[in-house]
Parts: sequence; structure tokens; C-alpha cells
Amino acid sequence: MTVGVRKLVPCAIVFASLVAATPAFADDTPQGDPAVSATPPPAPSTGVPLLGSPLLGFIERLPPSAYPSTPIRGIYGGSLWRTFHGQQWPYYPKTGIGIYGDVWLDTGYEHIVRGNPTEQSIKYLVQQGRLVLGVTPTWSDGNWFAQAQGQFVANENQSESPSSSPPQSDVDDLWIKLGMWKAFDIQVGRFMGWEIYHFGMGLDLYTLERNGATDQNFSVPSVYGVTYGYYYPNSIGAGAVHLYPTSWLRFELGTRFGNETGQNGYALRPVGIVDLGWMKFKVGAEYLDYKPQTEGSLNDENQRGAGAALQFIVAPWFEFGINGAKGFQNETDPQGHQSPTDSFWTYSVGAFANVRIVENVLVGGGINYTYLRDRQWDPTLNRDEDFDQWQLFGAAQYLLWKRIYIKGVFGYALADFNPNMMNPTFTNVMVSGRVRLEYLF
Repeated sequence: MTVGVRKLVPCAIVFASLVAATPAFADDTPQGDPAVSATPPPAPSTGVPLLGSPLLGFIERLPPSAYPSTPIRGIYGGSLWRTFHGQQWPYYPKTGIGIYGDVWLDTGYEHIVRGNPTEQSIKYLVQQGRLVLGVTPTWSDGNWFAQAQGQFVANENQSESPSSSPPQSDVDDLWIKLGMWKAFDIQVGRFMGWEIYHFGMGLDLYTLERNGATDQNFSVPSVYGVTYGYYYPNSIGAGAVHLYPTSWLRFELGTRFGNETGQNGYALRPVGIVDLGWMKFKVGAEYLDYKPQTEGSLNDENQRGAGAALQFIVAPWFEFGINGAKGFQNETDPQGHQSPTDSFWTYSVGAFANVRIVENVLVGGGINYTYLRDRQWDPTLNRDEDFDQWQLFGAAQYLLWKRIYIKGVFGYALADFNPNMMNPTFTNVMVSGRVRLEYLF
């Protein structure tokens, strides 16, 4: 055995013992307990420093106190409970290295009936899954902190479009954050902005049902929720300043800056959240602009929009909310002429509700409507072309051992396509069902 291997073996043993000795996320205590969120987690009992250096702290699974629960996030196990509403997370006011993660597997079926006689209807049998392992090194004196995070991803299925399936990347989060707990912080790297538009227990990110009643020749409008600059950036960078003037008021000034698909881009996305626990009001806007790297080209893609959400929680029995947002996009070609089909305005409105039936059983439902009109004018029909889509879902979830989530989701979508330039109008219908098995650790 080489010297290097002999050194790694005891380190691996220490790592395994520390991880095994600490609690998992799924062991969360009841929501709203002030002692949980206010008391820093104790250090691991082993007292063994990582790699012999106390500067690196300790490795442990993130304790329940790392997941802010005051004000209450949502009913336990519900979709709002899985959202942090802009709070500093992971909340880890000590020096150490926290680890956490989750893995989910969906097994399902989808059928799309296409109304255009020139296109074929399709049926999908699909299984897809995703594992995310997060590592969060933190230095903190209990007040000030420096924190980094990396989320390493394993995908079972990457066949869908980037807007609804995992980006072609081996990481999700990859950022550094500096600041003061419950006061402010500055964040730079790869991360999602704060959520405004909330879907509920269905239409989960990376699922086929999120796409809706897709078509072979035309794009079906997807839900817009101040989301041009919300999802993970692929190659462009991200940054944000977060302010916490009170326990119930939060602000994010998000940015994007860098290069993506051969274009230089920048963006601003301010978001404000009023969080009273039982009621949450979220409002935000965004502005993005992309220009080509090559000098002299007049290509330009400009996106902007705004929206708001209002959410209510009646713990521990139910939660519900409504959303609305409107967005615009203008795109020009290398000669500076507007691209009619890629220049449009769109809006989405929606609502969701989750209800506890018994202690470990939740049911939920939601509905969303999206309308899009582009600039493709047809003088014969005397109109622009437009498209809309209704998306509905119902879900039932059982929590096993407070660790395993078993969720069934039924989805339905109806999309109307009203193109012009001699193209027929038609309607597509999608019906889907899936069962999700998810483990949080």
C-alpha cells in the first residue's frame, strides 16, 4: 500500500463515521418551533478535525436547524415547505462542512393527441431520475460568514428540452456567498434566483407534464413566472445582493453577466418578499439583453417582464396561492430587422392548493393558463398568430418514515395553436400520469 493510500484510508473512515452520526434533513422537527431555527447546531461529538486541520472544520449532514422554519415555510411535506422563500439557506452559523441531498425517480406515461392532421399523435413510456449531492463549506463566527456550495448531479434521463429537464451539466449550484446572518449577503456563481411563481405539487421541474401538449412544428407557450432569468444559467454567470431589513421583509437584486451560446449577456432581476408566515407576498421584475460577440452584427435579444404571487398557509392543514406574470421578448436578425416569430408578448396566471388528509397524506391540485402572441402578421387574416395552453394537475402524496416521499401525479393540458401564413389552426391535448419515489438525506 502506498503512502498516499495509507493517508486516505483513515480520512475515509472519519468521513463515514461523521456522516453516519448526524441527523438527516428528513428528521425535521415540527414547523414553527423557534428553538429549532434560533439555536446553532452542536458540533459533532467525535471532535476529529478533517485532514488534521481545524481550519477546515467538520463534516456532517446538515442539521434541522440549517433549514429555516421561522416564519413557517408551509405545511409539513407540502410544496411550499420545500421552498425557502428567500431566507438564507443553509443557515449554518458555525465553521464546518455540511452535506445533504436528494434523489428522485419518476415512472410514468404520457399521451399527446395532436389536432393537426399532418402530425402524428404520440405516446411516451418514461422513467427519469435525478440525484443531487450538496456540499456546503462554511466559516462563521456566529454573526459574519463565508459560505460556498456545490451540488453534484447524476441524471437518469436528459432527453427533454432545457426549460423542463436537467441542464446538460454535472452541477446545479456552484457559488460563494459572503455576509452577515439575518442581515445581508453577496452571492456569486451558479444558482437560481428567488422563486415568485409557484406551481404546487405537480408540474415539477424536469418532467414531461411541465412541457404540456407539445407540437412537432410549433412551440407551445410555457408558463412564464418572471423566469427569463430565474432558472440555472448554463454558461453565463450569476450574482445577487440579498437584504434582510426585518424578519419578515427580504430583497434580492439578482444579476446575470457573461457569455452564453455565443452571445454576451447581462440581466437585472429585483425581487421583494413579504413573509408573515401565514401569508407571503412576492413581487419581482427582470430585464435581460443578449448581443453577439462578433463586432458589427445587429443581432439582439431583449427580454423583460414582471409578476407577483400571493400565498396563504393554515398550518398544519392546507396552503394555497395565486400567481400572475407578463413578459416580452424582442429579437432582431444580423441586419437589425425584427424577427416576427421570435418577438412576442406572453402572460401566465395560475393557482394551486395543498391539503392534509391525515398526518402523512397530502393531496394537491393546480391550474395554469398561458397566452402568447408573436409579431408574425398575416394581412390576409388581418391578425398576428397566437397560441395558448391550459395546464392542470392533481397529486396525492404519502410520507413514509419521514424520509421517503411517494407521490402520484395526474396531468392534463390543452393547447390551441392559431398560426397564420396558410397554416391550419388546431388543438393538442396531453394526458399524463407518473409516480415519484423521492428520498431526502
